[in-house]
Amino acid sequence: MKTKQTLVKTLALGVVIGVLIGFAVWNVNRVSAIKEVDKVQFGIVTLLPASQNARLNLVRVDGSIDDPNIRPCRVQIKFYDANGRTYGTPDTFNLRPGVAISRIVIPQGGTAIEGGFQFRAEVGIDPEDATRNRCTVVPTMEVFSKQTGGTLFMYPGLAEGFNPQPDPPGQN
Repeated sequence: MKTKQTLVKTLALGVVIGVLIGFAVWNVNRVSAIKEVDKVQFGIVTLLPASQNARLNLVRVDGSIDDPNIRPCRVQIKFYDANGRTYGTPDTFNLRPGVAISRIVIPQGGTAIEGGFQFRAEVGIDPEDATRNRCTVVPTMEVFSKQTGGTLFMYPGLAEGFNPQPDPPGQN
């Protein structure tokens, strides 16, 4: 009789523990090397405004240009000075597949800046658009000479949250 009660209690405890473990495992976020990114950051860049300027270039590379079912992604560009204050006006626009755009950091006829000017850029993709449309936007920063228009160097952005490690085997 006592053995039967012990067995029933042990089975009941096992079921409760199994259910708790099941809930814990069910709610675990799966690890993946590809993560939806909604923001790309650029580090600080120093310009000599008398002779240099910078251009932020963006191109949307997913989907087909001819596919009428692919909707545009809403993209926002912000520039910040070295103190983290917004520089200029944030620019928001819709970007269709295959389309490339460029934004100049110091606009023509802009405020005169003496000495070196430090800034950084941020490109944000509307998270709803990124999920619904699978937006893939490739940004680069180009620093160029004002006198010749020639590119001095190109600078890729850092996708926030990017982890280049592959998925574990069998997790495809």
